[in-house]
Amino acid sequence: MKKFAVLLTFVLVLQLVLPLTTIVQAESESNELYYVALGDSLAAGMNEKGEIGFGYADLLAKNYQEQKSEVMFNKGFSYPGFTTVDVLKEIEENVTKPIYDLNGVSQKTIAIKDAIGQADLITLSVGANDILNVNRSDSGEFSFDTAEVIKSIQAVSVNYKKIFDSIYKINPDVDIIVMGLYNPFPYIEDPAIQKQLSLLVTTLNNSMKNIVENNGGIFTEVAAQIATDAKTYLPNPQNIHLSEAGYQVVADAMLKNYLDALIREEDNTEGEIVKAPFTDIQNHWSKDYIDVAYAKGIMNGYEDGTFQPNANMTRAQAISVISRAFGLTAKNKAPFKDISHYAPQTQNAIAAAYEAGLIKDNNGDFNPQGKITRSQLALILMRLSTVQTGQQYIPAKQAPFHDIANYNDEAQLAITFLYDTGLVQGTSATTFSPQGNVTRAQAAKILVLAINEK
Repeated sequence: MKKFAVLLTFVLVLQLVLPLTTIVQAESESNELYYVALGDSLAAGMNEKGEIGFGYADLLAKNYQEQKSEVMFNKGFSYPGFTTVDVLKEIEENVTKPIYDLNGVSQKTIAIKDAIGQADLITLSVGANDILNVNRSDSGEFSFDTAEVIKSIQAVSVNYKKIFDSIYKINPDVDIIVMGLYNPFPYIEDPAIQKQLSLLVTTLNNSMKNIVENNGGIFTEVAAQIATDAKTYLPNPQNIHLSEAGYQVVADAMLKNYLDALIREEDNTEGEIVKAPFTDIQNHWSKDYIDVAYAKGIMNGYEDGTFQPNANMTRAQAISVISRAFGLTAKNKAPFKDISHYAPQTQNAIAAAYEAGLIKDNNGDFNPQGKITRSQLALILMRLSTVQTGQQYIPAKQAPFHDIANYNDEAQLAITFLYDTGLVQGTSATTFSPQGNVTRAQAAKILVLAINEK
């Protein structure tokens, strides 16, 4: 992966605990990124009103730019209605088009092969328009020819392989992220039709994913996330395009998938990582994170050989691993009377967190066996950021969660901190579930992202 891969690690990991200005200072080379978005109306940023606005590509470019780094962004080769055939044809013919960046359409032009050749990152979203035999009538009835759809899906797979080959021939080092498809008709109430749509989207996504990952790209699945709040992400029943909130979901998912790939790549470059010996993580989504957390000495398992990834983290466990991950030490004992029966290293970890200001005195009690909640974790991470940077986090606006209104100002600020960094999303577009517990698997992922920077 090219230099953007290195800097993105800083962008995503350092957002946990450091200010954005520090991210820029962490990169010794130029912070310039050349980013090209290819594809259809989704890459172009068409919104639910049928207008070209800020799509996932713009949001990715804006995220980088907000780190006070230079980004050369161009979505001028994205166009509504484009198919895989169109993308491939433009590359083969080396078309020249105006540059379309965060400021709009420029007077400057560039040939697509030159743009690809200079790119550090390319994103691609195309394929839905290839399925020409899927029809929806004016009355809302949905129909398609199964044989023709299967034939079209096969053609999309072939074209994706050709697109990847064409891009890598021009620029073998570029990073490519591909956006998966979502159900564009969530408002159709007929369950039989929804079942057909689900099958169609899943089949095409699986086909694309195989091609993308077999060719070294990163595939981002978004169908399930968009479906969790279709009214917010697809607010216009008469339009299949996402709102800006929907595009933000896509952009966040792409960034996180990219970071996952970076962690795996870093592990490979450092040699064979020690695999965690736990018997209950082999098929768990968090296995890679738990392997890294175990190898780096951040988290351990239980005497029976399990890790218990779905178990809720206690306050003592959470503070212990955070103190260990960030090398916090204590000069004095913590003033908590309910931790005296814990091991000396656990008591020291709690004392270190107390001295650092991550936790507060609560009438002499710490409640070590209490389950750590999402709001408590937010407070600890924000306080850690303040301690390490000497700067108080100041948000542009509060996170859009209705269920945090009764919390104090610091808690609301901390939740907004996690929301703004993109590390932890809400449980819906308008709820954070501040009293929800944090599992050991979730903690492993968060801490691996943080310790990766150290």
